[in-house]
Amino acid sequence: MPSKIKQLIAVFLLGLLLRVWDLSGNPAGVYVDEAHLGYTAYSLLHTGKDSYGKSWPIMTKLFGSYSSALYSYLTVLPVGLMGLNIFTTRLLSAVSGSLLVLIAGIAFGPFTGLVIAVSPVFIFFSRAAFEANLALTLLIISLVLFFRSRLSLSALFLSLSAYAYHAEKLIAPIILIFFWGFYRSARKQLLVPVLIFVITQLPLWMVSLNPAVNQRFYELSYSGSLPEKTLTFINNYLGYLSPDNLFSRPDPDVQRSFPEISVFYWWMIIPAIMGLASKKPKLIFLTIFLSIIPGAVTRDYFSTIRVLPAFVGMAVLISYGLKSLFIRWPVPVVIIIIFSLLGLYSNLCLLKFERSSVWGYQYRQLAEFVGSHPDENVIIDNSRQKPLYILLAFYNRWPPSLLQSRYSASWLADYYSHPEFSSDADIRNISIRPIDWKKDATRSAFLIGDKLAISPDQISEHHLRLVTWVADLAGDPRLQILQTGY
Repeated sequence: MPSKIKQLIAVFLLGLLLRVWDLSGNPAGVYVDEAHLGYTAYSLLHTGKDSYGKSWPIMTKLFGSYSSALYSYLTVLPVGLMGLNIFTTRLLSAVSGSLLVLIAGIAFGPFTGLVIAVSPVFIFFSRAAFEANLALTLLIISLVLFFRSRLSLSALFLSLSAYAYHAEKLIAPIILIFFWGFYRSARKQLLVPVLIFVITQLPLWMVSLNPAVNQRFYELSYSGSLPEKTLTFINNYLGYLSPDNLFSRPDPDVQRSFPEISVFYWWMIIPAIMGLASKKPKLIFLTIFLSIIPGAVTRDYFSTIRVLPAFVGMAVLISYGLKSLFIRWPVPVVIIIIFSLLGLYSNLCLLKFERSSVWGYQYRQLAEFVGSHPDENVIIDNSRQKPLYILLAFYNRWPPSLLQSRYSASWLADYYSHPEFSSDADIRNISIRPIDWKKDATRSAFLIGDKLAISPDQISEHHLRLVTWVADLAGDPRLQILQTGY
């Protein structure tokens, strides 16, 4: 077996291990978007409708906005084979991330595969159910196919990437326009691929004409005059090229990064600089510069999930420099990679235990309690965990009809025009809403909330009995379950 193939297999297996090891337990629990993706797959499997009752949606409603449905469609298979759980919900993302390692290694060489295999940003987004991770792999497959003259297949994967995540919905047409303008001599060969892209995109474009589908983008857009918006765009854009953001600081969203590590390891800045000085294809810079646009047009100064394709381009540059360093000093390079992985293990432990409450581990325990009391009134305060019902539906595998029955035929007929969202829900014996003390404390019920929702004074005043505390994985109490005296 040729040495390059052996290297690719080794790199792929390393990347796979870092992505699937303890996949269902780290991060601990699931966040609400993950639960939505998994439960939608479960609902589609059993009813052919999403949790709102929409038959085979192009996009599905998500807590005040709309989410791409492709991830859920592809998750129907693992859910059908192994049931609805954290592992089957995250499996598609882990597989996508592992395939990215292999594809990048084949296209750009084993060192590129290695950088993607061990870089924190790619590992993190492969360890939870992120639509962006699926979209990233589909986009990179499309680019690799294009430069291997598989034009029609490339157009199909490019279109699929747009169905997978909002950022690719913006990037994909831009890439297509660039190829049409840049490869003028090949326009005849591009006619069929362009036609394939346009035809397959028509359903998505038709849905996207509805303002409600783009509600999330409007919420994230910055305001002001045109010069102010231009300046903000430039500042945000440059922020994604900042060495501090790329090699030092984590993503400010605690559900988008490891606790104490950045996009890449700090030492990768050296091979990155060396990569800039090496001979490299223009495609790398194109991928980086175009892929930053979806992040720069939103008001968040640094959001890794919106610019993942740019990090692939940066990984290629880093790999060029790393290869040069390895040729000169192989032993020190191997040692520093090993130490980086040891540091990554520490961050995985921090993610699992210190951030278990961020990922809603306590609601997994709460779901067990709720499921064991089907005949008792249960009131759960939702002041800080808004779409709480989807977590209970996910963990307890509620029949999809329970959620679907809340929406009428007239509401579904105008499905893509409902950006509004209420986190309150009454399902079976469970009420999810702010606690009404005059009403709820004077009947037989379990009252559930955190310390801010239910104070010691309220417990004393209403003569509530503490049943138990629900703790996070680190053992810190997060939710108190109390019972009224009636």
